[in-house]
Amino acid sequence: MARQPSPGWRTSLRRHGHLAAALFILLFWSLVGPGLASLLLLPAWLITAQLIFAGSLEAARLRRRAWLGQYLLVASPWHRWLRGGLVMIAWHQVAAILLALLLLVKLRLLSPVYWPLLLAAAVALVMLRNGIWRRVARHVIGAYAPAVTRRLLVWPGGLLLTVGLVAMALWLPQPYLVGLGWDEALMRHVPSVGGDTLLSFFERLGRALELTQYWAMQNATERGEVSESLALIGWLLLLLIQSAVAWAFIRVLVGADTLRDASLQTFGRAKAVDEREASP
Repeated sequence: MARQPSPGWRTSLRRHGHLAAALFILLFWSLVGPGLASLLLLPAWLITAQLIFAGSLEAARLRRRAWLGQYLLVASPWHRWLRGGLVMIAWHQVAAILLALLLLVKLRLLSPVYWPLLLAAAVALVMLRNGIWRRVARHVIGAYAPAVTRRLLVWPGGLLLTVGLVAMALWLPQPYLVGLGWDEALMRHVPSVGGDTLLSFFERLGRALELTQYWAMQNATERGEVSESLALIGWLLLLLIQSAVAWAFIRVLVGADTLRDASLQTFGRAKAVDEREASP
């Protein structure tokens, strides 16, 4: 007879199963072959973008609601006009689409040794969320406590993961590009072939950006003099790309948590309505 899962296991699965599912999707995407990845690009892009969008829109609405409640009267028509509608949704949707594309392309280019860092970041995010929740729950209105917790979670989680990604990028071996021109470095290390699919185009573009940052950092010192412009370009590209990847990764997990809470609230309301209708 199969062993029944313990209550603790079921509780953990209920609490964190949505995060595990999001991680599995990203891990599967990073490991699948190029042919299947090209076929799955649009579905993976859509799912990832909507996860990022869910968490980002919730945080934006929370900020806007706090601002309106602090400065405007509820009866004021400005309260309705500034609440945030199609413009806010469109802005965060476009940002989510771009961040999702960056994350998906970067995951295809990352070495598998990055995944222990990403999984550790997910575990740390859960621990950080629990710690923030315990402190927030004592001071914030219950209905807003989950959203406030997620709002406070993004910045420290993203910062810690950014530091880890930057350190990993500097620690791992890099192609030797000293003395090469920028175009020569791209011709040598960016494959000119690899298919004419949309994914292969984005992967070549991502590889070109990655090589550009390494080329600029390695060639910043020339004839004993430091080229400040090259060094600045290299470090800016490194920090911007790694921080955007970290931000997108954290937003995917936060968005999964947001959608889970929203579905539970919807299910709870529907269940309450059914109970009221069934009562004599």
